[in-house]
Amino acid sequence: FIFQIDENELADHREASETGINPYPIYAAVDKEKLGEDEGNYPGIWFEFTPHESGYTALGAFVSTKYLGSEFQEGKLKKRGKKKSISYMQGEYS
Repeated sequence: FIFQIDENELADHREASETGINPYPIYAAVDKEKLGEDEGNYPGIWFEFTPHESGYTALGAFVSTKYLGSEFQEGKLKKRGKKKSISYMQGEYS
């Protein structure tokens, strides 16, 4: 249960985790669309979120967490995505 809505963003947790105040949070999500397509090890299935960056480890595709949800074209920021709170992100991880 969530008893209090956390309006902070994941990137806001950088300082607390860098100074050792809080443990370093690493969240992960599985792409359910890719799950079950291949019985073997599908490298694009896990998406990881940290206060510093988010992306697919196996594919080496990461972006700074502050740009999560933004659109890029040829490596350049095209449109900045709407900021999402920790509570919203936790709902996506579920």
